[in-house]
Amino acid sequence: MQTFQINKKSVYVVRSHNQVLEAWNRGARQNVFSLDYHTDTKKAFLDYAYWRADSEFKAGKVNNPIRRTNDLMEEKIHQFLNDAIDLDQVNDNLRHDEHLDFAVRTDLIEKAFVVAKNSNPASSNPNVYIFDGPGQYDDHRLIEYNTPLFDCSGSQTPQECRMAMADSAIEAEVLSHAVSSAQMLAPDFFENYILDIDCDYFNTEKSLTPGDNGTFRQLVRESEFITIALEPECVGICLLEGNDLDSDSILESLLTLIESA
Repeated sequence: MQTFQINKKSVYVVRSHNQVLEAWNRGARQNVFSLDYHTDTKKAFLDYAYWRADSEFKAGKVNNPIRRTNDLMEEKIHQFLNDAIDLDQVNDNLRHDEHLDFAVRTDLIEKAFVVAKNSNPASSNPNVYIFDGPGQYDDHRLIEYNTPLFDCSGSQTPQECRMAMADSAIEAEVLSHAVSSAQMLAPDFFENYILDIDCDYFNTEKSLTPGDNGTFRQLVRESEFITIALEPECVGICLLEGNDLDSDSILESLLTLIESA
């Protein structure tokens, strides 16, 4: 983990998103406001538990792989809460899209509001509430918010519309609506929060030079600290055609934006 001090603000940079847990563990159950292409709200240890249970089932060691999967997930949470494993050992078995569930279930953080670009009409995770989804908000600790769609009914082609959406990633109009939505659900959300950024949230060069970055600057200034996940593979996958970006160049631009806040 790299650490930067920018205008007395701590910025922690990691390669894989789950590695931010080390920084989050230094706080006092803050909320997390996350900018990410993906929602990253899968159940903690799901991937590890599924493949281990599947292997044991095929070896004839267990009869019910679904129950074994759930037991293995709970076992890892229990081990951490009882100091049997540390965060390094947690990350040995935790994927980069399972860290939020782990963080709320172990009380490293209070709530997470994820501004994501991929839509998720439903979730099998009971900790998740999908903003504007069919379910009722019941003080869920993980909130998925999909960036609003543009009106593409005019002359824009689908590709042009997708590009315009990507370009507006941190425009004040987009972020202010997300901030208001978080406050509507949890009025005290921004009293004590971490600003978390996944570099794959930025899919065009223009997205890093917003016309109005006022809300982003406010999020930077008022956060307790900032975590940034490089996720170079995801950056490459999510990048839109015609743009020359990688996680290092995105990080450089982000650090400049943070410094100017």
